[in-house]
Amino acid sequence: MKMCNIETLRKNLQALANQVGSKKYETSKALVLQDLIITDMDGNVLDPSTIDYSVELMPSGATEDPAVELEAAPVADAKTIADEVAKAVKLELSNKAAAHPITTRKEIKVQGKIYSKLKNFNSQDEAFAFGSWAFACMGYKKSAQWCADNGIITKIANIEGNNSAGGFIVPEIMENTIITLREKFGVIRNHARVVPMTSDIHRMPRRSTNLTAAFVGEASTGTQTNETFDQVNLVAKKSMVLTRFSTELSEDAVINFADDLAGEMSFAQSKLEDQAAFIGDSTSTYGGITGLATAVGSAGVSTATNTTAQTITIAEIMSAFAKLPQYADNANTKIFCNKTIWNALFLRLAYFSGGNNAVDLLTGSGQLSFAGYPVVLTQAMNNSTATGQIMCHFGDASQAVYFGSRRDSTAIDFSNSALSAFEQDMLVYRATTRWDLVCANVGDTTNAGSMITLKTG
Repeated sequence: MKMCNIETLRKNLQALANQVGSKKYETSKALVLQDLIITDMDGNVLDPSTIDYSVELMPSGATEDPAVELEAAPVADAKTIADEVAKAVKLELSNKAAAHPITTRKEIKVQGKIYSKLKNFNSQDEAFAFGSWAFACMGYKKSAQWCADNGIITKIANIEGNNSAGGFIVPEIMENTIITLREKFGVIRNHARVVPMTSDIHRMPRRSTNLTAAFVGEASTGTQTNETFDQVNLVAKKSMVLTRFSTELSEDAVINFADDLAGEMSFAQSKLEDQAAFIGDSTSTYGGITGLATAVGSAGVSTATNTTAQTITIAEIMSAFAKLPQYADNANTKIFCNKTIWNALFLRLAYFSGGNNAVDLLTGSGQLSFAGYPVVLTQAMNNSTATGQIMCHFGDASQAVYFGSRRDSTAIDFSNSALSAFEQDMLVYRATTRWDLVCANVGDTTNAGSMITLKTG
């Protein structure tokens, strides 16, 4: 992948036109433009469709300069054309190499220093690549050149077909790291059924009723039953992280800048995902998503007699767990609760019960568990131990929650004018991504589903 500014390109094209003439110019120009990144004089990447490639061509039938005229024999194939183009350009530019960066450019290596231990990326190379991409999007020339040399595209999102708000599409190899970080910080992506969305709307058929078998008497007519289906609809919603940071940035700090940027963005997005999944109330705050706190059917809600987390008994917990259908009681079944509830309820009962379980908890060995089921802590859930509050959800989240992740949807943009950033010498950072979440198979007023809820009385 080569890079060339617009002025140099126009000079090169004019030189090419002088060498090959009008008949061969268009074919030769196409070869020159192949795999070429064109920038303005400040190093910003230009959209090829907006560039004026016009040059002065000799009129048809005019005699070209014999000193530089190429052979007039018909061009047999693409290889012959390429050879003629190379010959013409070499002849024109042989004495002007220093004035044409496109022919003399050397690979630019951006040296990144590490000022603190990486917290989010697995390697310095990953952090350096993401940081260089971000600096290139902000207009830093050395980073833009490094991205061009290494095939990392920094095109604006609306050129790539993203939303009209603009921004820069995060390259696929870097988006995988961002998704991994969301899984690291959040809970629901790790346990829900994640569905890749290739469009903004994704529909999945779901069987709502089964066939029924019955005994029939001799020569009696059987009763027909039908299998019926409904749909789970995922509609991608856009979530955004918007903040400001200082313009006093240095490309020497690219690694730590990338580590902080990716970590903060992923943490904020994963926090919103967890909140929508566990406490979403269908309002605009949660993108219209209804979370487990509201979605679980009343048949799957167990209300304890005791009114606080500090007084609920093991018998009340087991009574709640017994509501979970057998098909949802499997290797994926887990207890989901807030850390405050874990300490006030489950850890309290584990200590009082004694035995090996209490020893494991005291030494901190292994996965948190209760009654043989893994415990997953999430700060998105309720932390109140008072009356009428949700203590935990219990079940298989991969059956109960569908998480739709829109592919190639993460976009990042930078501005020095939004939110009064110009006056404060700041940069505004905006990251958007598209996703949706649906709680399904969670029961109704008659039957419990794949997730049950325990509440205080």
